[in-house]
Amino acid sequence: MKTLERLFLSLLRPQVQHAQDPLQFAYRTKVGVEDAVLHLMHRAHTHLDKSRGTVRILFLDFSSAFNTIQPPLLLDKLARMQVDPRLVTWISSYLTDRPQYVRLKDITSDTVVSSTGAPQGTVLAPLLFTLYTSDFSYNSESCHIQKFADDTAIMGCIREDQEEEYRSLVRDFVVWCHANHLQLNTSKTKELVIDFGKSRPPPQLVQIEGADVEVVSSYRYLGLVLDNKLDWSKNTDHLYRKGQSRLYFLRRLRSFNICRKLLWMFYQSVVASVLFYAVVCWGGSTSKRDSSRLDKLIRRAGSVVGMKLDSLVSVAEERTLNKLLDIMDNVSHPLHTAITDQRSSFSDRLLLPRSNTNRLKNSFVPRAIKLYNSTVGCRGGSGRSKQDTTPRTVE
Repeated sequence: MKTLERLFLSLLRPQVQHAQDPLQFAYRTKVGVEDAVLHLMHRAHTHLDKSRGTVRILFLDFSSAFNTIQPPLLLDKLARMQVDPRLVTWISSYLTDRPQYVRLKDITSDTVVSSTGAPQGTVLAPLLFTLYTSDFSYNSESCHIQKFADDTAIMGCIREDQEEEYRSLVRDFVVWCHANHLQLNTSKTKELVIDFGKSRPPPQLVQIEGADVEVVSSYRYLGLVLDNKLDWSKNTDHLYRKGQSRLYFLRRLRSFNICRKLLWMFYQSVVASVLFYAVVCWGGSTSKRDSSRLDKLIRRAGSVVGMKLDSLVSVAEERTLNKLLDIMDNVSHPLHTAITDQRSSFSDRLLLPRSNTNRLKNSFVPRAIKLYNSTVGCRGGSGRSKQDTTPRTVE
């Protein structure tokens, strides 16, 4: 069945490419979690650098999002996207009149026929959900809505307490959710308010369906912990704890006299994947204290494996440069214009954007441009970096 779905996916994807939300970061080639967080943070850093404003980010939570898709509404949207009618008919048959039952050992429940939602764990369901939500998009200079599958965030860049556009966008999205039978979980919906003003009064709470949305000091978004200080300290604590627990298994593995190469492979896939998760988003903005904590953990892992391992700075710089080059090659990336507009008219170098705060100077775009310029100056080429995965033995 999944093989058949992949065949239909290859037919459907080219026909709906023009209708997809440009700020939908899920299930797209060369775009993922890092790109969603980078876009969110770039908008926040740029706004806070220009004025003494406020950034409000509303993280919306759906209740069983995939299970609430209404096939008739989805089919109407596909028809408006000018999808082949025969493909629309097949999708209709795929989503409706699905017999379902639950089996636990030798006990089987009654069979129920379902015609609502998309089957979870299937190949087509993720794309169908993104198409179902693609007709609501918004992106202005001061407000935008971005999505990662069903993880939706509304950002408002507020100046002089002018919040009407932000609140209007929230109201419009709630109305759209009701019209499309998507249920918002108000108790799990949170708002992060970033404001470095000293004498500003507390913000007025946002209401959804008559209930106040809780304002939090930190929020876990796509696996990263964002806080209202933009300093990544809570995220580092989270990664450090996870890294320590994974390091225990590395030590246990060494006790069985596993060879060095397998220990290194285990470190890369289990430990390093946690420590360097989305490192391009936070690698250059962490404090020296937090960076030294993670480097200390890396050195401990190196002593277990028996070889020198790449430090946090080296991994962050390499991945940052590669991410920048990927964005420059992808004209549909939301940050493509922000970076290519910095290109010098006299050389291949990129001009650094003007910044008044260290928060913006240490964020992804300026940091990546510095790495790019230094690489172009040294190599005289495109600057594309290839990761060196060769283990290095400690003398």
